[in-house]
Formats: sequence, C-alpha cells, structure tokens
Amino acid sequence: MRRPGGYCRRFSWVLLAATAGVPGMAELAAAQLPPSVVRPGAPGAPTRTLSAEDLRAPVQALHSEADVLFMQNMILHHRQALVMSALVPDRTEREDIGYLARRIELSQDSEIAFMKRWLELRGEEAPDPDAEHAHHGAPPDHAAHAHRGHPAGHAEQTGPLMAGMLTNQQLDALADAEGPAFDRTFLELMIIHHEGALEMVSELLASPGAARDSDIFDLASHVYADQRMEIGRMRTMLQASP
Repeated sequence: MRRPGGYCRRFSWVLLAATAGVPGMAELAAAQLPPSVVRPGAPGAPTRTLSAEDLRAPVQALHSEADVLFMQNMILHHRQALVMSALVPDRTEREDIGYLARRIELSQDSEIAFMKRWLELRGEEAPDPDAEHAHHGAPPDHAAHAHRGHPAGHAEQTGPLMAGMLTNQQLDALADAEGPAFDRTFLELMIIHHEGALEMVSELLASPGAARDSDIFDLASHVYADQRMEIGRMRTMLQASP
C-alpha cells in the first residue's frame, strides 16, 4: 500500500518541474524571500546591507545626530558659496565664470531651502543667521549689498572652520581682486570650497547610523556628484585662465 506522504512528495516534484519554465513563477518564488536593501557606503568604502530592524524603523527615528549636524553645517557651507558667487558680476568679464556663479547660486540656494525645511520637519534647529555672521561670513542677501566693498557682515572668526570654508582674509582677498586676478582667485578658492563639501559628505556616509533617511541620502549623493563635476569644470577653466 502506498504511503500518502510519498505521493505528495512526488506530486510536489512534478509541480515544481512543470512550473519551472512558466514565466513569472521564478519571480513569484523570489518575492517570497525577505527583501535585501543595500546602502552604498562613503566613496571608496564598502556597501552595507540594511537589516530588517533598519527597514522597520519608523520614519521619524531615521535621522541621527550626524544627519542633523551635516544639514546645519552644509547650510552654512552653501551660504559662503553664495557670498563668493555674489562677487562675480562686478569683478569678471568672463562669461563662463558668470554662468558658473549663477549655476551655483540657483542650485545651492534651493538646497539651503530644502535643508532648512528638512530640519524644521524633524523639530531640529536651522542655523541662526546671527551666528553665521560671526563665524562664516554674511548671508547672500547681505553680500549682494556689499557692491564693490568686502563681503558684508563677517567678523572675527573663532574656532576651527568646516572643511573647505574660507577665512575672512581669503574672502577679503577675493573681494579686492578684479579681472583676470579675480577669475583665478575665485576658481582656486571655489575648488577648495567644493572639495570641503565632498569631505563633509564622505564623513556623513561613514558615520554609523547616518543617512538612513532617504531624503538626506539623496541630497548628500547629489551634492557629492554635482560639486565633483563642478570641480572638474573649474579646473578646466583654470587652465584657460591667463
């Protein structure tokens, strides 16, 4: 007498063989497996597979202290780039540098608005403009009113600067230059400034538990790709400088 169990096992094998070539069956089987989400690491670092706990974490708990610090510091970092770019129209005759400065203004101004909103939605504090006056130069609207003078609002700087941030002396030297001297100084200093932003992104992505929020990960990735591309463009422009 046959055992029912043996029949069931043979039937399972027949069914598996019969459906192996049916379109969609392999995908259906794969869909039953737990999802595997891979998060790229910092440039040059290995990727990391997110755990089930990571995937179940509530959205409001996804941001870390490193995320908040990155957003706050990058707002100030971007603002100084706007201060530098606001000097361009009165000091250069090169159309390509004018286009570069305008591109920086448009992209980084919109990113500042995004970062401030990101902080507000999570109950975190955006940088105080008064504190920025004291340590990092002036906001772009103040710099626009400086005209031919020095960038407005910067005072004595205290403590270490963020990666790529310029000193008041460097900003003054940029404001004092014009023509070809300004062009070269602007490109050299903006390359340094952009390289600092790349360093900040790399530090964020290397921080444990950081950039799990998709918004901040996407922003950091965009900043890295965009500013790395602009660095290459500026180096090419430097080679064309007299």
